[in-house]
Amino acid sequence: MRILDPADPRWIGTGGRRYRVLARIGSGGMGVVYFGRSTGGRSVTIKRVHPEFAKDREFRRRFGREVAAARKVGGGFTAQVIDADADARVPYLVTEFLPALPVSEAVHEFGPLPIASVWTLAVGVAEALVSIHRAGVVHRDLKPSNVLLTADGPRVIDFGIAHLADAVPLTRPGIRVGSPGFMSPEQVAGGPVGPAGDIFSFGAMLVYACTGAEAFGEGSPDEKMARIEHGSPRLDGIADEALRELLESCMDRSPSRRPTAERLAEITASATEDGRSAGAWLPSAVASAIVAREREAENPPITPDRPADDPRRWWRGRRVVLSAAFGGALAIGVGTSATAWYGTGSKPAVALTPTATASPTVATPTVARPRTLEFNLTGNVTITSLRYEVNGRTATLRHVKLPWRKNVSIPPLPKKSTWRLSYRFPPGKVWYRVLVDGFEVWSGGGLSTGTPYNGNGHGTV
Repeated sequence: MRILDPADPRWIGTGGRRYRVLARIGSGGMGVVYFGRSTGGRSVTIKRVHPEFAKDREFRRRFGREVAAARKVGGGFTAQVIDADADARVPYLVTEFLPALPVSEAVHEFGPLPIASVWTLAVGVAEALVSIHRAGVVHRDLKPSNVLLTADGPRVIDFGIAHLADAVPLTRPGIRVGSPGFMSPEQVAGGPVGPAGDIFSFGAMLVYACTGAEAFGEGSPDEKMARIEHGSPRLDGIADEALRELLESCMDRSPSRRPTAERLAEITASATEDGRSAGAWLPSAVASAIVAREREAENPPITPDRPADDPRRWWRGRRVVLSAAFGGALAIGVGTSATAWYGTGSKPAVALTPTATASPTVATPTVARPRTLEFNLTGNVTITSLRYEVNGRTATLRHVKLPWRKNVSIPPLPKKSTWRLSYRFPPGKVWYRVLVDGFEVWSGGGLSTGTPYNGNGHGTV
């Protein structure tokens, strides 16, 4: 994840179906993918299409039809569709957030998956294809980046959506729909693509997962597509005979000779029953990276409202002053926002204090409970030194790996508490948040290039 671009939306949706956009996950040919949360706090993935597609009426119609089909896809190996709006100014699709690594990234970072993992991957994706095809949807873009590795199995994403690009006239020269190394021969030839096309792409995806190389080699898109249309996949690097035979059948040039998704599920399930997938589902390095993604979602990078004038692009903290009004001994409420600013802090904060009148009949006063102050740091570097102070009590840490979180108990209101945070880090990016009982009261951070940087913040809550 990374911080949002200035032009990215901060909220998507309307009324009770609004989603706060927190960070960018990535972008592709159809749109931008964001990490966000619903108003109820659920973590979600939001795919927002590019404006050039949003202007096409035919695209919108087909988008709505395909979203309806996607909602019918069940099973445990796809991402659940939560919301979508084909009639929005810019259409969007909201699915459950899955802490995961795409197959493409896992192989690139940690090398080919072991055979046991590949068989388990095959079982999950085969079951996903059964659900997708039964719903009348053809994926058309089943590739390593569209298959996620999660702690409890693989997930297929972007089903039934990728092929919508076929419905939009693309007048730019050289544009071909699909991912060249993972397209079926009929897709390369420009003919109709049915469920059998997904089976071919399934095979190409598994070849990459277990060898780290594309089945039809490297080269330009045209070179890859020529090999797909006229050549044979390279399977000599696959030692497991049963797996190699399965891939040969999936990548048969004739769609009619490829197994159906149901048959594929039977074959892969039988293979796992024979013990070929025994052992851990994923290598420890991949599993650890998935855990890190889960932590990153708990503490996403903070996008500043606007950068300060500092040439090193350091963004100072955002301050939100909290105050409370009390009627007698009974707490009435908390003011949640004051004034936010960046820079030197010369502009004073103005607290908004709600007014309230105590009821003439006051219930027995409740005992105020301690509050929880939380320091929360994320970034892509290891912090050299970190010092935090709460109500005069300090602690110093060295070589702090991110993300990092620390909870400290503080007295209940109306008693005030002070905090201070300072840290030093090498060139890279660091963001921090300070929360009280889960509500953000201060945030800051940013990028530092060239030299180590000292970050700091302080406040009263």
